[in-house]
Amino acid sequence: MSVLEERYRRVLRLLPASYRARREEEMVSAFLDGARRAETGLDDQRVRWAEIAGVAALALRVRLGGPGSPPGEYATGEAVRGAAILGLVFWTMAGTLFAAQTVLTYGVVAGVLPDGLMGIGDPGSPERLRQVLSGLAPLLWAASLGALVAGRAGTAKASAWAALVLPYALEPATAGGPARVVGLLTALPALVTVLALTAGFHRDAPPPRLRGAAAARVVAFPAAAGVLLALAVGVLGAAARAGGEPTPLMLQPWLWLDPQGLACVSLLAVTAWCVARRRSALRASATPAPVSAPPVVASGSVAPAAAILVVPAVVARAATLHPGAEGYLTGLITLVGSLQLVLLLACGVTLVALAVRTRGTTARDDLTGTREQPG
Repeated sequence: MSVLEERYRRVLRLLPASYRARREEEMVSAFLDGARRAETGLDDQRVRWAEIAGVAALALRVRLGGPGSPPGEYATGEAVRGAAILGLVFWTMAGTLFAAQTVLTYGVVAGVLPDGLMGIGDPGSPERLRQVLSGLAPLLWAASLGALVAGRAGTAKASAWAALVLPYALEPATAGGPARVVGLLTALPALVTVLALTAGFHRDAPPPRLRGAAAARVVAFPAAAGVLLALAVGVLGAAARAGGEPTPLMLQPWLWLDPQGLACVSLLAVTAWCVARRRSALRASATPAPVSAPPVVASGSVAPAAAILVVPAVVARAATLHPGAEGYLTGLITLVGSLQLVLLLACGVTLVALAVRTRGTTARDDLTGTREQPG
């Protein structure tokens, strides 16, 4: 075995063993033939970076298998794709909330707020335009979700990356040090959503393709929730300004309406749904389920998908806590944030337990032949 062949085989260890057993010899032969046709021949006994990147991308695609893949790889792929869809639903809600707040704050809809809040910058100034565009950019999350459920994965990925990057590009951060680190950590949930979308919906895993009305409903429900939350925030703000000094009772709802608080509430709701679904399935295990249209996220993939999203949510929430800091307001924020952190950890443990039990049940079904294989 030549040095180059040995190095190619070492790179191919990135692939799953089952895939290497089928394709390793063929791939090594193809790599060596390509090296012989290169201008340098076999004198350069190194694997090219482009070849390493190609093998790494193939390894990721195989491990996140689509329909027709082995059950374990298919389940992993479904969990990642489910995390992408659930994340897009959440960020569609949050993005609509941010955009609606921008519309209200900057007077795009006149006369909505009684005090006439006008935001940052003078009317017509570049700073005002930049702030408005930054506030409206999160609407791209809704565009990404709509494109995905309509079967346009490429458009969905481009929109999601734009939704992630544009607010930071339009509002260049001036703070450095710890503040910059906290900003990056709080952006982790959105980044994980985009990475799950990019990696999960590869060419072997087609996105869900819903017809017009069904796709519109998937986007409309979280968007409507975001608008309602924006109106609730406006009402709370008006009450706080009218009541003078805010009380703890008035402050607490605000602490659940930032992205980390909303993520906590959303994951609590998903966890409760998974627990209820599991109990219902156990009670009705002897009754065959009715045939229905496939959901956007398979019910068996919701728990592992949500468990993936709990991890960045915990990191983001922990990054905003300031234990030991002085001040009444800071103490209240830390107290509520600590409660949210505990709830998120409880959600994570529950979702992992549900995912393990669901996967064990699926494995038994595969062994007994009672579950139809994908593909």
